[in-house]
Amino acid sequence: MFKLQFVDNRQPAMWLVDQRLTIGRDKSNGLVIDDEGLSVFHAELRQDDGKLFVWDSGSVNGTFLNGEKVAQKAEVKAGDVIRFHLVEILITDPSKGPAPVLPVVKRDVGKPALPQWQLKAMSGAISGKMFLIDGTTVLGRDPGCDIIITGPHVSRRHAEISIRSGQLWMKDLGSSNGSFLNGKRSEESMLKHGDEVKFDAVIFKVVGPSEPVDSVDEADMTQFRPAIASRPAAPVSAPAPVAKPAAPVAPVPVAKVEPAKPVVAKPAAPRPAAPAAAPSAPASSGGPGLGPLVLVVLVLLAALAMFFILT
Repeated sequence: MFKLQFVDNRQPAMWLVDQRLTIGRDKSNGLVIDDEGLSVFHAELRQDDGKLFVWDSGSVNGTFLNGEKVAQKAEVKAGDVIRFHLVEILITDPSKGPAPVLPVVKRDVGKPALPQWQLKAMSGAISGKMFLIDGTTVLGRDPGCDIIITGPHVSRRHAEISIRSGQLWMKDLGSSNGSFLNGKRSEESMLKHGDEVKFDAVIFKVVGPSEPVDSVDEADMTQFRPAIASRPAAPVSAPAPVAKPAAPVAPVPVAKVEPAKPVVAKPAAPRPAAPAAAPSAPASSGGPGLGPLVLVVLVLLAALAMFFILT
């Protein structure tokens, strides 16, 4: 009886009991592997007359047996390694001896692991699917292409994506409408993480290792970049700012007071002289001093009259 063991120990080992085992991301599969690179129904394992076979169910990223891509069906033996996208499973048969010891991959602390380049479809019928770039990958309408793109302006063999010395490259294969990198037409270009390549209306995003910061200067620049934009603080020893003088207050206009003009009394107009009294009325005429004298005389006469009357 065969046994399945995950190379990275992400899931516990399991016995292959059923004659048919489906593998994929969908929960209805016999073996569910929650990995973005796997298709919903990725592959199958079938037992027939004591032999084990692996079938690819038309997956996007393919099924590989000992590094070789499985076109449709391949026989599996104990000790073989089956890879679904980036997930590797070791096939063992405990009845024929102990399982082989998995090799331990040693990695230098200062060196990163080899990059795993992928293309993520951003549009079209295959939007959201991940494609692992392993060697040379051909894109186009032809059913024999590694990534099949349907579109009225896609050539049968439109372009190829390949890895050269650890770097990802795109090369146009003489297509009628061209291949585009970040919006510009390109015949052959090196790709980097985050780039977008376009074939007709189908857009792929390049997913790969991020560029590490190699120098201290770059690290410092990244770390302190927000501080450059901020206003520098004033030094402690700087003198206190001098207050600006207040703007002069406009003078209030003062009304001009004219000096009082001296009042000059006008001389009284001279009264006209009284006309001379007629000779027939001497008592009522005369100068201004005759009036009181006549009054005194009258009083004396009245007093004498009263004296004689009373005596």
